[in-house]
Amino acid sequence: MSMGLIPPERSEPEILPFAASSPPGERVIVFAPHPDDETLGCGGTLKKLSARGKRVMVVFLTEGEKARPDARDKERYAETRRREAMKAMRVLGVQTYEFLGFPDRELFQNREKVERAFRRIISDFGPDAAYCPSLIEINPDHRAAAELLCTLHRESPDFRCVFYEITSPIRPNILIDVTDTYKYKEKAVKCYKSQLKITDYLMLIRALNTYRSFTLGRGVKYAEAFWEAGEEASREEMRLWLGYEPPLL
Repeated sequence: MSMGLIPPERSEPEILPFAASSPPGERVIVFAPHPDDETLGCGGTLKKLSARGKRVMVVFLTEGEKARPDARDKERYAETRRREAMKAMRVLGVQTYEFLGFPDRELFQNREKVERAFRRIISDFGPDAAYCPSLIEINPDHRAAAELLCTLHRESPDFRCVFYEITSPIRPNILIDVTDTYKYKEKAVKCYKSQLKITDYLMLIRALNTYRSFTLGRGVKYAEAFWEAGEEASREEMRLWLGYEPPLL
C-alpha cells in the first residue's frame, strides 16, 4: 500500500470520527515543548478537563528562548514567555505546571536528560493520559518529545498516549467539541503577546479548529483533533492514522 493511502473500501467513519468524544483522562499530563504549544494544540480541551475537576499538569520542556533570533537578551525573553504561560494557565484553570528549562530546539541533543525528566514526572504524577505534539510536527522539539513519549508508552502502556496538532494536521481518531470553551482558548492565546507579534496564531488556530468541526454537525463550531496511539502502536499504524511515515529522528 502506498504511503498515506487508505484502502478504498473503508467508509468515512472508519477514517475520521463523526461524533465528538470526551477528553481522554482523569489525571492528565500535557507536554508542551514551548510555552503556547499546550494552548494552541489543546487549550479548549484543557479548559474542559479543568472545569470538570480532572487533575491536569502542564510540563513546559523549553522556554522557547530562540523563537526570536534577533532577541538580544535571551534570559529576559525566556522570562517573558514564562510569565505569559502562567497567565494562560490561570485562564485555562490549570493549577499544576512545571518549567524544565531545556535549551530551545535542542531536546533531541539532550535526549537522555529529557527522558529522565519524563520518567520522573510520569512516575510522580501517575497520569492515565499523556498529551504531546504529534510525530509529524515541523518543529524538531515537537517531534523529539513525541518520539520519546511513544518509546515510554511502548515500555509501559499504563497511560493513554494522545497526540495533538499545531503546525501539521494529523488524521485524528479523536475529535473534541470545544465550542463551549473556545473563548477561553482564545483568551489564553492572547496571553502569549510575544508570540502574536511573530505570527497571527489567533487566525491560524481559529481556522484549524473551525475546520475540525467538519464531520461533527452544525451545532459544533470548533473542535480539537487528536490521535491516540494503541497499546502496541506500530509505525504502520502511525503511518495510516497520521497520514504518512513519521520521520526518524
